[in-house]
This record gives sequence, C-alpha cells and structure tokens, in this order.
Amino acid sequence: MQQIPPFEHGKRYRPLSQHYLERFGEKVYKVSVSVADSCPNRESHNGMSVCVFCDEWGSAAYHQQRDKPIRKQIQTNREAIRRRYRAKKFLIYFQAYTNTFGRFKEMESLFQVALKEKDVVGLVVGTRPDCLPKRVLRKFAEIAREHYLSVELGVQTFDDAQLLFLSRGHDSASSMQAIRKLKTISGVNLCVHLMFGLPEETDQQIRETAELLSEHEVDGVKLHNLHVLRNTPLEKLYRESQFVPVELEEYTRKVSLFLENLSPTIAIHRLAAVASRWDELVAPEWTREKMRPTQYIDDYLASNETWQGRNLTSCTG
Repeated sequence: MQQIPPFEHGKRYRPLSQHYLERFGEKVYKVSVSVADSCPNRESHNGMSVCVFCDEWGSAAYHQQRDKPIRKQIQTNREAIRRRYRAKKFLIYFQAYTNTFGRFKEMESLFQVALKEKDVVGLVVGTRPDCLPKRVLRKFAEIAREHYLSVELGVQTFDDAQLLFLSRGHDSASSMQAIRKLKTISGVNLCVHLMFGLPEETDQQIRETAELLSEHEVDGVKLHNLHVLRNTPLEKLYRESQFVPVELEEYTRKVSLFLENLSPTIAIHRLAAVASRWDELVAPEWTREKMRPTQYIDDYLASNETWQGRNLTSCTG
C-alpha cells in the first residue's frame, strides 16, 4: 500500500516552505523588487510581439516602486514582511519582466547590492529560456558558489502550438536547452513556471510535463492558471469569445493530475495565480482570491485520497 511522503503540515504535496526549512533551518521570506523594465517581447526582439497575458507591469508585485533605488525597495519591503511575520531571513526576488535581458552588467551590480543587505541569505531571479547567454550562466555559477540562488524559468508550456498562442517568442526546444544548462550549474535551484488552462490542453500533455520535469530533476514548480487582465491581447480574444478561462473545478483537476505524476522531491512554489492588481482582472473571478484556490485544491486532494507522486512507480519523500 502506497503511503503519502512526509510532507510538511499534513500537505499532500511538497510546499516551498518545507524546502526552505530543510535548506536554512528556519522560515525564509521573499522580498520582491522591481528593477528590470523590459523583455525580448516588449523590445520586439527578432520580431516578437507582447505575450498575450502580460500587462504593462510585467508581473511586478510592487511596480510603483520601480523608480526607487533597489536598497530602498529592499528595506521598505523587508521591514513590512518582518513586522507582519516576525521574519528573520530573506531572499531578494528579482521578479518583474526578464532580469537577464538587456543591461545585465547593471543587473550584476544590483545583485551584489542585494546580497550585502542585512539578513539576506540569497537571491531569486526570474528569467526566460531565450535569455541565458554564457555570461549570465557564468554569473549564476559565481553567485551560487557562495550564496543561495534560485532561478525561476518562465517556460509556461512545452507545447509549441500553445507557445505560439501565448506569443512567447521561444519554442519548447529552447526551454529544454535552458533547463539542461541550468541543471549543470552546481548550487542553482531551478524552478519552472507553468500555465494550465491553455487552448487544446490535454490530460496526456499534463502528465507528460510532470514526467519530463521529474526526469530532469528540477527543484521547484510554480503553477499559474491563464487569466485575463485588462489591456492585454488576451482580453481582446476573451471579448471576442476566442478564449474561455478555466473554472476553478477543472483547474483543480488538472493540478491534481499534474501533481500525481510529479516527483515528490520537487517543491511546489505556488498552486494557482493571484491577480496582483484586482482592478485589472477581467476573468475568471476566482483569481481575485488568494486562499480559496489553494484550500480548494487541498480539499480536492484529500477527498480523492491522492498526493504528489502517487502515480510514480517509486516515490521517496
């Protein structure tokens, strides 16, 4: 009889907090900063167009702080988190846009500023598969030798037709190449971003994606439901009835299927997207809520007596 691996807090998947606790021996919190201001799509690099889902802020959590010096951003956001959670250790999260595109020399100096801040134990850097030239990989290797470094890679899907629909500007081969390159760097923690609720998405595709990430031993996965924001190309498709967002019930089923086929050693950074600016959300309504989707998924896994890695022939926690 299969047994649920020893996940933290009675979860049926491996939460990111468990990874941090094992790595640092205590809770660690991300401090988001907004530094990068563009990406290949917005610069029309190689004829690219803007991703269909991306708003003008490029997923920034604190877009209004972009004009502030990074040290000021860190201090303001860190102290807010410290007061709220009594936090003691922090990771600086370079989140918005593509942090390895364009002025990387400047970004290197910002990394060093962040690492010198009080109680900072490492960095989290968001990027994409087609923005990892050799100099970036060398810098990642240099940082990872002395500090904790997590790279969040915006893959979204391994289906080329869906990547074309999203106007990502890269293909699945680029994603696989990026994963392989990052996995060769000692000390780099690799988190892959995925989206569910895409056109023509199948259960087989979801299973194969989980198996692929397990095979390549990625360290983490962050899941998003494709949702519609104002003033995006996706809003136009939604208004024209060419795109219908996935409902919470069906999204939950997809997440469960994915988790069942995913190695239990892979940390789950997030189960569903949350609209950071509610005034921009068009659909679906459930994306406004932070806790409800997570609780719904937790309840679904429990009621169906399933968990991360259940369908794998050999599971170890």
